[in-house]
Amino acid sequence: MRTSTFDVYNSTTHELLATLHNATDADIEAAISSATLRLHQPTTGQQRQAMLLALRDQMAQHSATFATLISQESGKTYNDALAEVHYANGYLTWFAQLALSLDSPFETSDGIELWREPVGVVGAITPWNFPCAMIVRKLAAAIAAGCPFVVKPSELTPLSALKIAEYTQLAGWDEGWLAILPSDQAAAVGHVLTTDPRIAKFTFTGSTRVGKLLNVQCAASLKRVSMELGGNAPLLVMADADVELAAKHCVLNKQRVSGQTCVAINRIYVAQEVAEQFTKALHVAVQQLRVGDPLEQTTDVGHMIHLDAATKIHGMVEQAIAQGADVVCGGMHVAGSAFYPHTILTHVQHDDDLVCNEIFGPLYPIITVAGDIDEMIRLANDTQAGLAAYVFSQNRETLNECKRRCHYGMIGLNSAIISNPAAPFGGIKQSGFGREGGSVGLDDFTSVKYIKPA
Repeated sequence: MRTSTFDVYNSTTHELLATLHNATDADIEAAISSATLRLHQPTTGQQRQAMLLALRDQMAQHSATFATLISQESGKTYNDALAEVHYANGYLTWFAQLALSLDSPFETSDGIELWREPVGVVGAITPWNFPCAMIVRKLAAAIAAGCPFVVKPSELTPLSALKIAEYTQLAGWDEGWLAILPSDQAAAVGHVLTTDPRIAKFTFTGSTRVGKLLNVQCAASLKRVSMELGGNAPLLVMADADVELAAKHCVLNKQRVSGQTCVAINRIYVAQEVAEQFTKALHVAVQQLRVGDPLEQTTDVGHMIHLDAATKIHGMVEQAIAQGADVVCGGMHVAGSAFYPHTILTHVQHDDDLVCNEIFGPLYPIITVAGDIDEMIRLANDTQAGLAAYVFSQNRETLNECKRRCHYGMIGLNSAIISNPAAPFGGIKQSGFGREGGSVGLDDFTSVKYIKPA
């Protein structure tokens, strides 16, 4: 049953943060109408560059306040939230540079001119795990291209989205460039954003299951669509790897949002020769993580987004144990708490349930591999997901072989931290299509117009 309001809670303390009104049909219509009017008021790339830089400056000025709000809503640590704000600002800087590219043809040869033009009004649905960066990464590209932006944020973290809108006002943005539609009625709002013909482009970050449904809805009006969906990222630790480095990066990767990211390491394939050494190094690294109040700057480990998420992760651990896994550390859950400890599991098999599904939590399932590089790559590719993969080896030929044969949209070589505004973020296979960031970051938000000069 559709309700008029919904509550937003502190992910850690479960205290009520706010009660918000659901976006009504009239609110959604006003947002799309305003965006459509804005689309038809031409601006220069230089003007839009100034908009993006002004928003960046506002977010930088208020970064501490913003990070606190993100931490309260999402359960991530303050340091993690502050890093997210800086990460988002990197996209504002990056796309501010690219905005100028629309002021002139990007190719002139053989008597032709090729121009980029805004594809139109953009509709978006974003997740809770990066309530600032996932909006800003899409918003920055849209504005650089000249596309007004209408977004439905996660009902778990809508206050962060509304804070971005507040900063755009402080930055002097005109009405119509950004509309936030807070709602816990995701299907209803999503239906409008994917079927209204005035929205030319739709972008979604979330689960593969929901992404497929939204993609079907977009087909009727032939919208431009980009989907950043689920992952099942493997970590390959070769026999000649720097084991300490691999363990360090593994923990850094899983530390972000307590492993609740689409590029989080899900499956750890370790060469038999170094399995014991790697497990010990990983155990030491995990034990060094500091647990405490997420808002304290000394805390390394945050909470899950809510109690149900922590309960689900514990259920995965229990299932893994039932299938023969051993717990090296962690694996204990306090009833009623959204906290779950970083948990290392050994004697995991490639076909165990834990390995076949996206975990979205702080678990480290270690699969020992007796075979060679071919077996490692075969296991890494044995999934419908294709977002990110990570390879650790000190042999250049091994790294080259893996980067050619691993079927993923992004691969980190001797690094498990790959996000960068200058790099195109996105996957293949069931992990979606389209790219956000990098030199191709405007492609999904622009159309190419061919001009034959007189």
